[in-house]
Amino acid sequence: MIVVNGVSISDAQIQAEVARHQNDADPVQRAGHELVFRELLLQRARELGLAQDGDDAAIQAVLAAEVKTPVADEASCRRYYEQNADRFVSGALVEVWHILFQLTPRVDPQRLRARAGEVLQELHRAPPDAFADYARQYSNCLSAQEGGRLGDIGRGETLPEFEETVFAMPAHTLLNRLVQTRHGFHIVRTGRKVDGSLMTFEAVHERIAAWLAQASERRATHQYLQWLVGQARIEGVDIAGADSPLLQ
Repeated sequence: MIVVNGVSISDAQIQAEVARHQNDADPVQRAGHELVFRELLLQRARELGLAQDGDDAAIQAVLAAEVKTPVADEASCRRYYEQNADRFVSGALVEVWHILFQLTPRVDPQRLRARAGEVLQELHRAPPDAFADYARQYSNCLSAQEGGRLGDIGRGETLPEFEETVFAMPAHTLLNRLVQTRHGFHIVRTGRKVDGSLMTFEAVHERIAAWLAQASERRATHQYLQWLVGQARIEGVDIAGADSPLLQ
């Protein structure tokens, strides 16, 4: 049981929350942290007189009132554009095969990762044409029927962490590590790659500004939650707190 400023969070509430965090390294810990943050925000809403129709609305009202994030100026956007030019290439394609070891609520993530790692080691010792057979045998994706082939993938067509990895890989390569996404653990192989052309800054300015704003909001929200933790009396779970909001 967790207690937040005298308010109890039951083990049953924690177990119910765990199902939402199966992809985390420690789902129980993450569930506990999320419930603590939620309780702190609801308590803060009452302190500020921001009670709304429902808990979610109250939480959003607190964040809107107390978490301030700066708007990205053109210089910041241009600096991001120059430092991440590979993200703004139009027409780039990479041919991808994968083997998915799917995470589900009843699967132990550590055991699943270990098994995926064993299969990856086997593949590195096997001939290249063995990948399709392994995909048919092990993959939990519909692409298993096609030997794991996902086809040609362009920018923005898949999960960011998956996209970043496959576009950074050389052509015709079996990655020497697993790729983790919210779906599970992937063994990844690339085929041919097609170079694209760099889009102009003007064409992507608004997109970059939105990305930077979202990143700034996430940082500021995290800092604000740390500040709430630092002001609270919390029992039953360890969470790092801060003495000041540290808002940008």
